[in-house]
Amino acid sequence: MSLKVVCLFFILAGLLVPAGVLAADDGWSHGSLFSAPNWLLEQFDDESREMSKMDYFGTKLVEPTPTQPTAMDLVKEGWAYLEGGNYKDALKSFEKALAINGSSPEAWYGRGLALENQKRYLSAIDAYTKALSYSKKPASSWGANAGKGRSYLALNQFENAKEALTLAISQYEQSGENMPDERASMYRDLAQALEMLGENDAAQEALEKAG
Repeated sequence: MSLKVVCLFFILAGLLVPAGVLAADDGWSHGSLFSAPNWLLEQFDDESREMSKMDYFGTKLVEPTPTQPTAMDLVKEGWAYLEGGNYKDALKSFEKALAINGSSPEAWYGRGLALENQKRYLSAIDAYTKALSYSKKPASSWGANAGKGRSYLALNQFENAKEALTLAISQYEQSGENMPDERASMYRDLAQALEMLGENDAAQEALEKAG
């Protein structure tokens, strides 16, 4: 008896698997109407899975080919991790982006932020420096210089912090951006560096500009 005839027999007898039919260790299913070999029930499962991959006319559906994320996709992913405070995963995303595009200033800047927030200041400075090497405009440079300034400040390298923060503020003003919180933060960091260098008047002036 062919498999199709056997299948038809079971369908007519009890709509394939009636209520109460259970798989057993002896290789047969047991129920109130009949017993069927488990291998046959598994065959139906396999055929059902295959049918789910076909359209109404029995044509096999083509599964879409998964697309690989671009460098910018991974940069966006990294920023989402940063905003969520997940700095280690953010770092992984930015490094994946750099593996695709090693000259992405956005990825290098994001890498710097992720490292800075893990208190890996020397590595953060290196990442910010790389970002600056690929950023030629003030609008894309002031953030990396501000990051360098913060990192130098954390390392008590006050002269370097002063230089980086002064440049960052200048580039920010040239960019025409309107981010008052960022501007105030840079002036406060600069004031701290100036104070530690003994430049108290300049430090006071920076604090006044911070507002």
